[in-house]
Amino acid sequence: MDGLLAFGLFFLLGMLIANRYGGTTGQGFELTGLPALLLLGAGGGIMLAYCILAEALFGRTLGKLVAETRVTADGGAPPGLRAAVVRNLMRLVDGLGGYVVAAFSVILTHRRVRLGDLAAGTVVVQRETGRATRAAALLVALALGAGGVVGGLSLGDAATPGPATSPGTGERVVAALASDATPSHQPIEPTTVFAPDAPTVTVTFTTRNVTPGSRLKAVWTAVDVGTAVPPNSELDQVVLVLPGAAPGSFRLRRGAGPWPTGEYRVDLYLDDELVATLPYRVSP
Repeated sequence: MDGLLAFGLFFLLGMLIANRYGGTTGQGFELTGLPALLLLGAGGGIMLAYCILAEALFGRTLGKLVAETRVTADGGAPPGLRAAVVRNLMRLVDGLGGYVVAAFSVILTHRRVRLGDLAAGTVVVQRETGRATRAAALLVALALGAGGVVGGLSLGDAATPGPATSPGTGERVVAALASDATPSHQPIEPTTVFAPDAPTVTVTFTTRNVTPGSRLKAVWTAVDVGTAVPPNSELDQVVLVLPGAAPGSFRLRRGAGPWPTGEYRVDLYLDDELVATLPYRVSP
C-alpha cells in the first residue's frame, strides 16, 4: 500500500518536473540528468518524511495499518521521532539488493529484525486492527496513489500541443513553442509568450508518415512589432532534411539587443506546403 502511494507521488512529481525541464512523452515522462535527480530527491524526501512522521506519531504507516503491524520501541512504547528517523534512514542499507540485506538480518537476528530496527532499538510486531480501520487505510492509500497518477496524466495532457495538420496530404506535424529543447527535442517551458531578453524562441516537433528526405522549413515572421521593423517582416528561416518520422527542433536566437515587443509567428512548411502556424508574442 505504501508502494502504491509512492508510485502516485513519483508519477505526479515526474510530470511536474518534465513539464518544467522537458521530458514528457506520450506515456508519461522520461527524465535524465538533473531532472531525474530532482525527482529522486523530492520523491524520496517526501516518502521518507511520511514514514518517519507516521511511525513516530502512530507507529504505523497506511501500509502497516492494512498489514496489521506496528513499530514499537523496547517494552512496547511508541518509537518516538529519533528512533523513527534512524530506522528509516537505515533503509538505504537494508534496501540494498531489493531488501536482501534486511532479509538476511531478519533471518540471523534472534528478534527477527532488520538492521534499521537494531540501530533504532525498535521491533515490528503484529497488532490486530479493526476491519473498518483497515478498509479506511486501504481506501486512503488507493485514493492517494490513483490521485497522483490522474494528476500527472492531466499535467501531461495540458503540456501536449494539439496537432497541426496539412489537409489532404496524409502527412502530419505536431509542433509546439518553448523556451528551449532537451537533447531529445522535448520542449522546455512550453509557452507562447516570451520576454524581450529570452535567449531563444524554440519550436519542437514530431512528424508522422513522412518520407525520408522530406524538407521541413521554419519561417519566423515579425507580424506587428511597432516601428522596429515593417509589419510581416521575415526574420529568419531554417530548413531541415528529415530522416523520416522523428522528433526535432528549430531555434531562433536573440541578437545583441532585446526582442521588440509585439506579435510574431512561426510557419512550418513540409516540402513547401504550409502545415502549421504557431503565433506568439514578446511581452515584458
